[in-house]
This record gives sequence, C-alpha cells and structure tokens, in this order.
Amino acid sequence: MKKLVSLIFGLFLLIALVDGVLDIGLGLAYGLRNRMAEVARDADPYADIREEALARLGALTQRYVPGTGNIYQPGAVPGLTIGEDGERLHTHVTAPDKATRHVLLLGASQAFGSLNGDDASLAAALERRMPGTVVRNFASPGQRLAGNTMVLEQRIAAGDRIDQVLIVNGMLDLIWYCLPPTPPSPRPRPVLGEIAVRLTGDQTNGNPPGSDSACITPQGQAAVLDRLMADMDEVLDAAKRRNLPVRLVMLPAPYIAGADDGTFENLPQFRDYRRVLDPLFTSLRARISEVDGIVDLTGYFGTGRRGMFIDLHGHLTDAGNEALAPMIAEVLNRQLPRNQRVR
Repeated sequence: MKKLVSLIFGLFLLIALVDGVLDIGLGLAYGLRNRMAEVARDADPYADIREEALARLGALTQRYVPGTGNIYQPGAVPGLTIGEDGERLHTHVTAPDKATRHVLLLGASQAFGSLNGDDASLAAALERRMPGTVVRNFASPGQRLAGNTMVLEQRIAAGDRIDQVLIVNGMLDLIWYCLPPTPPSPRPRPVLGEIAVRLTGDQTNGNPPGSDSACITPQGQAAVLDRLMADMDEVLDAAKRRNLPVRLVMLPAPYIAGADDGTFENLPQFRDYRRVLDPLFTSLRARISEVDGIVDLTGYFGTGRRGMFIDLHGHLTDAGNEALAPMIAEVLNRQLPRNQRVR
C-alpha cells in the first residue's frame, strides 16, 4: 500500500513539475511574442493613430440591416459624426440647399473615412475641390458592393436629390474573398506546440494568409475576378437604370504594384498581402480598362509617395484623401456637360 501511495505521489510530483515547466515556457513565449509585437509596432508609424480612431468607431452604436450590413446609428464622438440612416457628416463648403450638384458617395471604410476625422474624410476633401457641390457620404465600414447597391436603392426610394453617384469600393471584396480571417483551431491544455504558436503568432497552422484559398491559382483568381466584376456590374446597372451618372473608382493600396509607398514594407503582413493580391489586381486592371463606368486609380500614387496610407487595408491618411481628391473630382467633372463643369 505504501508503495502504491509513493508511486501516486511521485506521479503527482512529476505532473506538477511538467505543468510548471510548461507554464513557465508559455509565459516566456507570451513575453517574447509581446516583444516581437512591439518591434512590429515600431515599424508601423500609424499604430497609435489607428488605435485611437478605432476606439472612436467602437464608441458608436450600430444596427444590422439585412442585405446592407451594419449601419451606424445617429450619434457623435470627437471627430466622428453620424446623421440619419448612417450618413457620415462633415462641414459642407456649400450649403446643401444652395448647391448646384449633389453627389452620392457609396463604398466601404475607405470612402467612409474610418480613420479620418469628419472634415478630413474623402467626402470633405472632394467638396473642397468641387465648389458648389455637396457630397453626401453614405459609405459604411465593411460594406461590400452588394451592400452599396442596396443603399443606392434606399436613397433613390427616399427621394434624395442625386446628380451623380460615386462608388469607391472593390478592394474590400477582394480582401474578403482572398484574405478571410482564420479563427484559431481549438486546442487542449497548452503544450510545447502551443508555446510555439504563441511565440510565432501563427494561428493558421503555418500557412500564410490566402495560401489555402483559390486566390493563388490562375483558375481561382479568374473565378474571384468573375465574381467581383458581377458585383461591380450590379451596382453600376442599378444607377444606370435610373439614368444616374455613375462612376466606380478603384483606389490604390500599399501592396498593389505601382502604389507601394514603402511605409509598411517592414511588416510581415505586407509581404503576405502583396503576394496574394498583387497578381489579382494586375489581372483586374486589364479587365476594367475598357468597362464604362469603372475608373482605375490603383496606381495613382506611384512608387515613392510615402505617407498616403494608414494601414495595409488601404485606409487613407488625411494627406492621402487630399492627394486623391483632385483626381476623383476630375473623374466626376468629365461626366458633366461642358457648361456645368467646375473650372
């Protein structure tokens, strides 16, 4: 009996020792990973600004609308104001009742200006470039092209004055198709493998983003682009059926060939995103080059224009919005009869 007790006690001590070693190892792994995260953060010049902007967004309430997605409820926090039906507000250069042109802006977080203040958003920058024009911003973070179509239908049904429709979107759809978030696999009690995962931050079984998707094969890329083009056609047709002048603008991003400003080149995600999305955008450019209503600005900044982006998802800095506004204003201006164009 004493031998059995001693054996059980010995096993208990052994298990306790192993558990303690694993906990220490896990703690060290967490510490090293946090240090690695700090190094990566130092390579990201906008980390603090982005964190503050996302906190502002998180302070606003949303509601889910089937077919459209999450819509922000009316409210305000410093630098971010939401009006009725989720409209992002800013200080108008021209009063809406005195404006000669009303532009409806649709899109995702780039157009919404998730990481910009109200008067530094793309809509505000466009108004400063188009005297006499009001830009109403009904873009919404995370809203894909199909959601933009729904919002367009809603604004038409609401009786809004719409002289032109501007859609700034398409990139989100590609990111959604090709770089979906991968939740971590369920794991048992932490073991040595878990320590390695915590250390490396790899929650995808060692595969980089997109490596398990069809987006890295020529056939898969073609299928993804077919789907994207169908969504683009749908929103363009929704405007054309009402005889509304419409332009869908594709914006640049840090990792698209020709638009790499080098700001984030030291971040590991930059290489992963570029590897997956660069070939797609190269093919996309060829497809949209002759499509009426689609304007390709993906290479507008060109190599060397640093400070245009605030993160890898193509969100623009205030300077980026100011730099793009003249080009987009010119795109809209070319749609108008000569006697209505802003000079």
